[in-house]
Amino acid sequence: METITLNSWADYATAISDIRNKYGKRTVGISGRELDNEILFRGQANSDWPLITTLERASTEEYSVQKYLQRADSCVNEIESVSGKQWGLKTYPEILREIENRQDSMRVYLPHYDYLVHLRHHGFPSPLLDWTTSPYIAAYFAFESAGSASYVSVYAFIETPEGHKSASGGESMIDTHGPYVTTHARHFNQKAWYTTATTWDSERNRHMFCSHHDVVPSPIAHQDVLIKLTLPRSDRITALRQLDDFNINHYSLFGTEDALVRTMSLRRFDIDES
Repeated sequence: METITLNSWADYATAISDIRNKYGKRTVGISGRELDNEILFRGQANSDWPLITTLERASTEEYSVQKYLQRADSCVNEIESVSGKQWGLKTYPEILREIENRQDSMRVYLPHYDYLVHLRHHGFPSPLLDWTTSPYIAAYFAFESAGSASYVSVYAFIETPEGHKSASGGESMIDTHGPYVTTHARHFNQKAWYTTATTWDSERNRHMFCSHHDVVPSPIAHQDVLIKLTLPRSDRITALRQLDDFNINHYSLFGTEDALVRTMSLRRFDIDES
């Protein structure tokens, strides 16, 4: 992982521009046609924090895709009854058969992705690590809380800079999961994507969730590029003021009354006072 230490918030736009200039496009075939690459960003309030999912925070158990889906499936009746929403989940035996029929050792398969995203947005421990295609939304999440760390961080991730990916069975891998899902509006407000990190267990014939930091990029293929930008927390108010000018705040990202009050309190007690 490449780490770039920025001296101030004023350097952020240039750093993002450099990443986009280097990784934002790829050339296809002998025609030289250019296609856009998806660059994902994630902000964290402490530069010492690793990339870690809420499932990793909640449990030290090992989870296969099948085991995690069993936990998620066991909650659906009560969640549907209270929320009034219906996900049309298959029975757990049907889910197991679907995973077994569609999975392979090279790429993880997640059935009922829309339901898993909904659970992730509402606080259920999840193997989905959330990212955004906006570097400024990522910066908001890095700076929003008034923590004690000297530096915050914004990660950039490019899964396939050259448009393809290679792997060997048994290797740990990171997979991206895109935005095309019907779910809570905040998913779209935050321009959200997700990643999962898994390793293939050949003895049990299943994908096991693992840490993103367990994944070692292939020495042959140019893939899974991870860049870490660190920024001084001392520029927090400067950054939040500019982001609020861009209408990036808790209310615009979450859209609830609680988020509106949080935005107002941040303005009155942090941004305005400084």
